[in-house]
Amino acid sequence: MIEIRQAVYDDIPNIMRFMDEHWKPGNILAKNRDFFEWQFVDDGKVNMFIGIDDSSGKIYGMIGAIVYNQSSNPDISGCTWQTIKNANPMLGIELSDYMIKQIHPRYACSAGLSAKAIQINELLGGIPVTMDHYYRLADIENYEIARVKEKVIPAVEDTGYCLEQLDSVEEMKQIVKEKVLLGYILSKDYSYIEKRYFKHLVYHYDIWKIVDKEGKPSSVLVTRDESVADRKICKIVDFYGELCDLAKITSALDRLMKERKYEFVDIYSYGVPTVLYEQAGFCCCNKDSENIIPNYFHPFEQRNIDLRMIEPCIPGLRMFRGDGDQDRPC
Repeated sequence: MIEIRQAVYDDIPNIMRFMDEHWKPGNILAKNRDFFEWQFVDDGKVNMFIGIDDSSGKIYGMIGAIVYNQSSNPDISGCTWQTIKNANPMLGIELSDYMIKQIHPRYACSAGLSAKAIQINELLGGIPVTMDHYYRLADIENYEIARVKEKVIPAVEDTGYCLEQLDSVEEMKQIVKEKVLLGYILSKDYSYIEKRYFKHLVYHYDIWKIVDKEGKPSSVLVTRDESVADRKICKIVDFYGELCDLAKITSALDRLMKERKYEFVDIYSYGVPTVLYEQAGFCCCNKDSENIIPNYFHPFEQRNIDLRMIEPCIPGLRMFRGDGDQDRPC
């Protein structure tokens, strides 16, 4: 009989084997115990829920949770949702329901859903949508990571805003106060942010303070480099602060692209008014766009990618590429 329960520490090797056999073979979560624990273990508690036959130890399904804060009703993203053929065709839905009942989240929303997850959510009445994908090209002679058939770099006015690197979470706290974070949907606390961006086990993130023309820091931008051979690009991964600042940093990003020899800078988001990207001189990209702005680098795939999600009934929600288990090593 399949029992649904929250995983415990001793289940981890079994879960990793299940991931390797049935979810994404060879994935870092299936092969690297330290990374698995970094993502799913908080204070000894495993944020993973499994359908298991305890008599045989066989796992038939799993769902993980990315927990954004330490409140009694935290905001979360579900991830790594997978079931295999068994006597219970509703196991996937029951796992999701069980996770919600155990964590008691205020809001739960995920991006980058698989086709199977989209199909299940549609059966439950969900409406699929895609995150907005925008990019700005560097003004260079040729592109190798991107495939550019039409080179468009809209002219923008220099607002005087600049980017300065942050070295610690304590510096970030001076710019974006904890009470401001608590007002966001999804709401992340500084324990999560420090672990996610300042102490990532694999990736190096650049954390930038956005400084206005008077020299006052106003918001925080998180970016990460990707490379193919000797070419590089810049992914905007996350953002904290006033959304209008995204429309004021284009000249600073242009200087960064020139300094670091990036081909382009791009961003995935939900809940950000697209007029801000248009004001910033960014171009829209979708799966069928003529220009190709790749998102997958391990292995590298020179194609456009839609990050899909279910339309949330959550006023004020904003999400970026770094939410959930997106922007995760493969």
